[in-house]
Amino acid sequence: GGNGKSTLHGPIEEIAWKEARQAETLLSDLGIADPLTVRNSPRGIFCTRTLNLRSISVIGYDMDYTLIHYNVMAWEGRAYDYGMANLKSMGFLVDDLEFDPDLVIRGLIMDKVKGNLVKADRFGYIKRVMHGTQMLPTRAVSEIYGRELVDLRKEDTWEFLNTLFSVSEAVMFMQMVDKLDQGLVPAELGPLDYKGLYNAVSKALFRAHVEGQLKREIMAEPERFVEPDPELPLALLDQKEAGKRLLLITNSDYH
Repeated sequence: GGNGKSTLHGPIEEIAWKEARQAETLLSDLGIADPLTVRNSPRGIFCTRTLNLRSISVIGYDMDYTLIHYNVMAWEGRAYDYGMANLKSMGFLVDDLEFDPDLVIRGLIMDKVKGNLVKADRFGYIKRVMHGTQMLPTRAVSEIYGRELVDLRKEDTWEFLNTLFSVSEAVMFMQMVDKLDQGLVPAELGPLDYKGLYNAVSKALFRAHVEGQLKREIMAEPERFVEPDPELPLALLDQKEAGKRLLLITNSDYH
């Protein structure tokens, strides 16, 4: 066409379109998934290389978020509740705060020194920044970071949210940054910067996990916290039938 783009339209294309529609109908009638739909499935596995498992005799699985998938709102919400209760026992004012699962997603990075949550590209360039719970404009991001790159090896500064367990910690930290900025951290807690605040949040959440109250709740009501995957046992049985030894590799308690 005159705009440099060509549109295929004619009797051959019309026949091909009809045949494609007939094939889709036939697949549907036979109960076979449309290959295009399968390829675009959010649960699909996309391989860039072939993995030959013939020489692999043992396969190890982590438990949390690999064999066991948790309801994020229920699990992280309760972890947040316990963490906030521990912060309150330290003297922080937290009664007006609630868990917000939409505030944070996995893959973001906490700047523990500046009290920020950042989104970086694969080269480490910082693209977007939230200070506390407030998104910063592009100009402010440039003024704060310039050409600084995120270097995850600098663990004193950066904390990568690489698991869903990180969600409650990041929500707590961002909300407490707001409290600190508003002057709502009690003076008796001593002078706190953002790094000290992060350490307090991390300690409170660590206590929530270590003391075992959350684990006891999960054991008492697994249907509330765990999302069953009916395909998981079938996959594990297939691997056993193929002669593989399966291992559970986890630092979590299991029964």
